[in-house]
Amino acid sequence: MRTVIAAGLLALGGLLTAGVGVANADEVQVEGNYATLGACQADGPHVEITHNDGAYTHFDCRQHDDGLWYLYLTN
Repeated sequence: MRTVIAAGLLALGGLLTAGVGVANADEVQVEGNYATLGACQADGPHVEITHNDGAYTHFDCRQHDDGLWYLYLTN
């Protein structure tokens, strides 16, 4: 009986972990970087990715600690 309960809890933990991975898949960082916010924003509407491009309907430019701007596609 203990083995069945332990196996059930382990399976539930695996399902919860898989859900976390899917939740984080709603954004993609595009390869490359930009020196200015303006350059990032100018490219944002025209960026296409090779896998599942239609799933991402918004873009966002974020500055990292290195001072460069990075483009993210979001859902």
